[in-house]
Amino acid sequence: MNVLGLLLLGVVTGNIILIYIGIIPIIFTLTAIYLKVPSKVEVDLVDEVSEVYINDDVTLRRKIKVVEGLGPIIVYEPIPREFKILNGNNIHLLWKGREPLTHMIDTEIQCTKRGIYNFRSLTIRGMHPFELKSQIEKLHMLDQSLVVKPKPIRVKRVRQRRQYTLFPIPSESKIKIGVPTTDFREIRQYNYGDSYKKINWKATARLNTQIFNKPSVNEYEREGRRVTWILLDTAPRLELGNNIRNSLECAIQAVTSITEFYIQRQCMVGYAEFATTQRKMKMDAWFQAPQNAVEETKTKTLQPYQQVIFPDAGPIQLHKIQRALLKTKINHKGPDLKETLHSCRGHIVGTNPLFIVITTIDEQSLPNLKESLKEIIKYSLRLGDRKTPILLINVSGYSMASNTDPQTLASKVLRFDEKELLGGIGGPGLITLNWDPDRENIIQAMMSTVRTH
Repeated sequence: MNVLGLLLLGVVTGNIILIYIGIIPIIFTLTAIYLKVPSKVEVDLVDEVSEVYINDDVTLRRKIKVVEGLGPIIVYEPIPREFKILNGNNIHLLWKGREPLTHMIDTEIQCTKRGIYNFRSLTIRGMHPFELKSQIEKLHMLDQSLVVKPKPIRVKRVRQRRQYTLFPIPSESKIKIGVPTTDFREIRQYNYGDSYKKINWKATARLNTQIFNKPSVNEYEREGRRVTWILLDTAPRLELGNNIRNSLECAIQAVTSITEFYIQRQCMVGYAEFATTQRKMKMDAWFQAPQNAVEETKTKTLQPYQQVIFPDAGPIQLHKIQRALLKTKINHKGPDLKETLHSCRGHIVGTNPLFIVITTIDEQSLPNLKESLKEIIKYSLRLGDRKTPILLINVSGYSMASNTDPQTLASKVLRFDEKELLGGIGGPGLITLNWDPDRENIIQAMMSTVRTH
């Protein structure tokens, strides 16, 4: 009304200045209303990346094209909280002029945690330059999946003859099936289907005193691919650490490295998950699981969850295990190690496999672990041999959960407690390895077992 009043007053009095003061805002308003809010936005993915390893840097490239309108544009793309933005930003402010706008958005991120991440949407908000019209917000759907895989650490061979290692190499485990070799194994009774050429007539005459007894045959070692079972503990105890780096994530990296090591050496590798008993004693706050993880546990219905991949060889098996590890998570309810072995016994009996158990021990889980190790020994052949059918790796996560000097001091004391617990675990063909991921990687820990004569 003030503008119209000034214009009317200027016309009545013939004051040209009042007329200008009244007519300029009207012209400005009509022109602003005529302007359109930026719209008709096109989004294209450029140089799309599908698979990377943990801690790799990836550049997300988006090509934004705006055809109509004039004014500011806000572009926002949600980035998973597990990623770290190195260069660029996920929020951009652009200006659409009279000409069509084409702009390339580059956001460099670091993948800090394994998993499958989907970049599904990009929000674009167009605004009127004078805010005389309402904003236009559109959600542009994207179709990009990024697989972040655990990065394997290559294992070097021990080549010198004067060195030996406690780490079990593939040649220490042989299976029953395959082509017979010239290495003598044992004398056994004749079974249906055995060749008559295998009958040991001298042993038959010496050992069989009755006429209806079965003859004795020679049994030789057989060629075949060695079998290795990798058993990963997914109990809540492995949440020690933070959301990015904790005992479970380090254990998964160990599984990846060991799996690649054995498959590259033509072994058959199987993988299974289990969950040991949860700790019942009261823990300090800095040794507990993250608060958000506890709240999620309370709100969700806990269901038994287990992943099992039966032994096989070749790159396809390596890919299967790597894909399974992407879905591995903490399991609050699930089968323990003994139950897992029982469910897989059909693929274990007769193969004399090497068992690699990766877990985090404590006083509460120790009895269950000892009982499960006894079950593993039942599946091992020729216990009298100086073999190593069981490797127990303890992932010490106290250092990762330490943020202050008192906590660091307490973690050192607790590591001594872990060594004492490991020393109390014994059995035929069992070796233990206490691994602190903050001090060394899994390969350095295994290579530390190398000794010289």
